[in-house]
Amino acid sequence: MIERLAVGRRDFVAGAAMLSAAASAGPALAAADNGAGIEAPWTGGGRIVRAGGVIQYRTLGPDAGKPVVLLPKVGGWIADWRHVAPLIGARHRVIAMDLPGHGGSEWLGPPPHVQTVAESAAIILAALSDLGVDRFTVAGNSLGGVIGVTMAARYPERVAGVILASVSLFAGQTRAALDAVEEARDPAVWTDDWRPLPRTMEQVSRFGTVDPRIEAEQNASRAKADRWVRPSERGVALTDTAALLAQTSAPALLIYADRGYYTRYVAVGRKARPDATIIQIAGAGSFVHQEKPAETAQAMLDFLGRRS
Repeated sequence: MIERLAVGRRDFVAGAAMLSAAASAGPALAAADNGAGIEAPWTGGGRIVRAGGVIQYRTLGPDAGKPVVLLPKVGGWIADWRHVAPLIGARHRVIAMDLPGHGGSEWLGPPPHVQTVAESAAIILAALSDLGVDRFTVAGNSLGGVIGVTMAARYPERVAGVILASVSLFAGQTRAALDAVEEARDPAVWTDDWRPLPRTMEQVSRFGTVDPRIEAEQNASRAKADRWVRPSERGVALTDTAALLAQTSAPALLIYADRGYYTRYVAVGRKARPDATIIQIAGAGSFVHQEKPAETAQAMLDFLGRRS
């Protein structure tokens, strides 16, 4: 079913002060959040040692609340979720994690040619086990959502629910097809050794956001992830996310905008999971949780409330 979203509930009062502080900080907060300290709106966090590196995480909300794990996009970082987290954290235990090689999650040595989605999912699951989180709802944008779908399909005993916020439900491609595409590398986006270059609003407006503040932050987070961006993208390209979603059984919420690149996946999601709740938020682009955080949080709270 597809729902149109209306906002305006008292559930948001508890998180309003923290949301206001995070919003006023802007991209500068995002950069600071990847340091050693704990920045608003987060109230806890740390680093978990895994083989080959560390996973950085941040927490918010009551320890007794049902866990909701937030995963960022490819080339993103924890702070992508900073406007949504306080609104969810008023009632749930929120755990946001930087993906391998992204943000403050640092890995030793150079990245592999392909960072597989299955490998990243296993690393995140192991880190959650170290935190004593055995069962949780996972919410992810872009790569974070693909990882969430992979978790839900392969480890159903761990995933109580899956929330996808602007996620590509790509059918996947072969390694040969991927290699052929890479021969047409865009020199305006990538260096010759596949390091991401800053992107202009003109470059991203057809795919990403029309908000220059969000794009400025994304350029900063992509620069932080550096050579891990393209290997992570390759992992997504080689993954049949649509088929994995069809294999999931946990309750599912799919959140998309009403325009832009990702709208093509609304029909794919409906076919893969006819029982899923699908919401389209008006006036957003590819990053609904950053562009429309209040509406995104409300959709998540409604979904989580139905499962209580």
